[in-house]
Amino acid sequence: MKPLFLVFSLLFFSSTALTGEFDNITWITEEYPPYNYVENGATKGIAVEILQEVWKELGIKKSVSDIKVYPWARGVNTIKNTPNTCLFATTITQERTDKLGWKFISPIPQIRSESNNHLIALKSKNIRFNDASEIANFPGKFGVVRGDVGASLLTEAGVGEKKQDPATDPLKLVKKLDAGRIDIISYSFDTTSTKMKEAGIDPTKYEVVFNFPPKPMGYAFHHNFNDDLLNKLQAALDKVTNSGKAAAIREKYLDN
Repeated sequence: MKPLFLVFSLLFFSSTALTGEFDNITWITEEYPPYNYVENGATKGIAVEILQEVWKELGIKKSVSDIKVYPWARGVNTIKNTPNTCLFATTITQERTDKLGWKFISPIPQIRSESNNHLIALKSKNIRFNDASEIANFPGKFGVVRGDVGASLLTEAGVGEKKQDPATDPLKLVKKLDAGRIDIISYSFDTTSTKMKEAGIDPTKYEVVFNFPPKPMGYAFHHNFNDDLLNKLQAALDKVTNSGKAAAIREKYLDN
């Protein structure tokens, strides 16, 4: 009996050790529908549901109530300065991987295949950019969410900080645009449309005036995050993706 008991004990403790490795991770997201958002007090969205499937694959005993919902700028500051943190859904850029050293697991399937990063303005203004090189010459003001990829893309296009008007969250951003305080916003059109409806703004008055080249999205981790744990998380995400579960989750949100 002792050898059999020993085998079961080793299996139990090894399983507990495996799942326990992930206990100290702080999971952080923001209001960015349809990928992650709060509805009726519950955190949901494409990235949230896929993360839940990753947790299941690894036996991680977490729920959506364990996910912290912060303004994006606070989430960015946390992942920069606090070990064992994960921020999602995060666009993967060269600045974030090379300069900031963030580590990623990916992909998070996107609603749009062509691009998820746009410049948006009133249709009545008839603004058009044929090329990214034209953006910096626009005389008006650009709105961004502080710390968001939209601000980075404007900077890469040559738009200085003085021409960028940051908001702490997307709801405030769309309200600024509708009030005429800014001319263009650099953000996802899908999320912009959702937030406009939430604010009682008619999104059909607005249009995409420029599509930035598409970039992948994933789950970002602090630059010192353990590589072995990262590889296990990536392997679990690969299983969720290859099984078709990730695509099915995305499909649920297409008409939302």
